[in-house]
Amino acid sequence: MHPRPSDEPRSSLALLAARLPFFYGWVIVGMSIVSGFLASGMTNLVMGVLLKPMSEDLGWSRTLVAGALAAGTVGGGVLAPIIGRLADRRGPRLLMSGGAAIVGSLFLALPLTQAAWQFYAVYIPGRALSVNAMVGVVPLTAVANWFFAKRPRAMGMVSMALALGGSLMALAAQLLIERFGWRAVPFTFGVLVWLLVVVPGALLLRRQPEDLGLLPDGAKPADPSATAPASQGRGPQRQRSVQDGYDWSLSEALHTPALWFIVSSYGLAAMAHGSIGFHQVAYYIDQGLAPTMAALALSIYAFSGAVSNVVWGFLAERVSDRLLNIGALLFSAGCMIFLIQVQSVPSAFLFSVLFGLAARGEGALVNIILAHYYGRKSFGAISGFTIPFQMAGVGLGPLLAAATFDLTGSYVRVFLFYSVTYVVAAFLMFLARQPKPPAGALVGASADTAPAR
Repeated sequence: MHPRPSDEPRSSLALLAARLPFFYGWVIVGMSIVSGFLASGMTNLVMGVLLKPMSEDLGWSRTLVAGALAAGTVGGGVLAPIIGRLADRRGPRLLMSGGAAIVGSLFLALPLTQAAWQFYAVYIPGRALSVNAMVGVVPLTAVANWFFAKRPRAMGMVSMALALGGSLMALAAQLLIERFGWRAVPFTFGVLVWLLVVVPGALLLRRQPEDLGLLPDGAKPADPSATAPASQGRGPQRQRSVQDGYDWSLSEALHTPALWFIVSSYGLAAMAHGSIGFHQVAYYIDQGLAPTMAALALSIYAFSGAVSNVVWGFLAERVSDRLLNIGALLFSAGCMIFLIQVQSVPSAFLFSVLFGLAARGEGALVNIILAHYYGRKSFGAISGFTIPFQMAGVGLGPLLAAATFDLTGSYVRVFLFYSVTYVVAAFLMFLARQPKPPAGALVGASADTAPAR
């Protein structure tokens, strides 16, 4: 069951949380958004802005710089299951603040690098840690713990941060480069991470609302008679509150077909939209667009993706999250057909808006589904299990598209392949129906009365 708010003397933060005119969980959401926004400094978009001036200044090839991005992405996938389990046990106060302290320090060290091995030693762990501690599994686990009824919109808002940060921080990075040089970019980001994430996070973040004498969504404590008695049977006894359903462990979730359908769908979709995001500018230029317009189209795509996370989050409170995901995947398949026809700036901008709304919001919907299906207590471990599949797709997709282009001189075939990939991903998500709790498990009333999705 949910721990009931403590009757012990309350901390100063608990007293502050009780006096706020809004639920303290929104403070957690705000901190998570700021963290994800600044984590974008380690992403492909911002590093893409640094690529040319950094490689020219240090005499490195672009392949050398891109190799660090690939290694950091893979490293993030390897770390995700470990950090996910820690997020369930320790919460965001240690992991987000501590992780941001390391990432911020690595940001500050990046301008000091002179040799390639130094750049790899600084950037790879920074990238791997930022995608888990500052954005992704840690903040999403915190949101899953702090919200229930409003969880989809909160997750959508947090998922928005990285895409929005990538869109705006890339422009800010270019302005810093033009005035101060490329080394000013990571230095500035490092200072901001320390000031806006590390220190406030250590003071304000908590693992769950019960730590401050609250309940998810700011709900009032339930009547004791509404709590079901502990169940008997295999494994630890479980006592459930009417405010939530059954909380699955990772080992239990791994025995459900739904999880495997979800991760397979997630990996295929990540392969497709990860590839389009990487090759979009090159494709537009091949189609005759000016490089500036091609870059602007990419920025529109990132911004549209940021907005989509919030839109899908609100919709998921009213419409089946699984059906929304299926719709987003099928719409993305149609966008691939449209992309083949893009030959002008207006059509490129229109594709960026439509594809951003569909594809970039799909990741938020996956996390909403995981929280809905498997509960909050092991959300970090379960969502962390899915991330390596996503990272594998993000890494494989651009490589596949590049190889296809090198062999055929065109992206058309690979775009058609990705259209089919999205359809297959949608079918897998159709099969991923909500699992029933294990035999003998006692589930709260919300699980019994929640509509099937």
